[in-house]
Amino acid sequence: MRAARRLLIVLIVLAALFVAADRITLHIAESQAASKIQTERKLPQKPKVSIEGFPFLTQLASKKFDEIKLSAPELTVNDGKGGPDIQLQNFRIDAKNVKVTGDYSGIVAGSGTGTARISYADLSAALPNKVTVGYGGAPGKVKVSGTFDVPVLGAQQVSGTADISVVDGNGISLNNISGISGVDPTVASLVSSFLQPKLQLAGLPSGLRLDTVQPGPDGIDVTVSGTDVSLGN
Repeated sequence: MRAARRLLIVLIVLAALFVAADRITLHIAESQAASKIQTERKLPQKPKVSIEGFPFLTQLASKKFDEIKLSAPELTVNDGKGGPDIQLQNFRIDAKNVKVTGDYSGIVAGSGTGTARISYADLSAALPNKVTVGYGGAPGKVKVSGTFDVPVLGAQQVSGTADISVVDGNGISLNNISGISGVDPTVASLVSSFLQPKLQLAGLPSGLRLDTVQPGPDGIDVTVSGTDVSLGN
């Protein structure tokens, strides 16, 4: 009876040591992965990396992880044409079936979904035609305005309301313009195309594509998803 009790105590101690080693190793691995991603993506702040699942040590041995969650205050993208940078604020991604190569030199997920926000200031600065975008006050709607060169009349300040949607994989488009003001109705059709520019986003983690864009009071909320998603580049 005493021997059985001693064995039980030994097993409990070993289990506790295993759990402690598992959690310590997990913390180190998360920090290393975050540092690697920060360097590869040139992030101004170290992202938060959370490796899910238990035990961690068995996943580490195989370099295959069920799920990794990543969050960063901002991720920089652009239009791919030398335009101003666009910050994806509060970028978060939930990656599944992740494989790691080397010393976290490659982190590729079988699939991933994520969210972020683009400020109206960043979006306006990146759009062609110097069109300014703001909250439209209704689901899917934005306010648009800009200076349009009307024949004979010259430069005119014009505005309207538009839908915003995803086009061509990673493109953002303003469309279905309505309520155009600032010009005579006879030239409204000319203004319509001016107030409906398209913007292509470049620099998302490889494998990710835009799914939806939804305007809100504080900016454009976007969702992304994809397969074979590289968290490092």
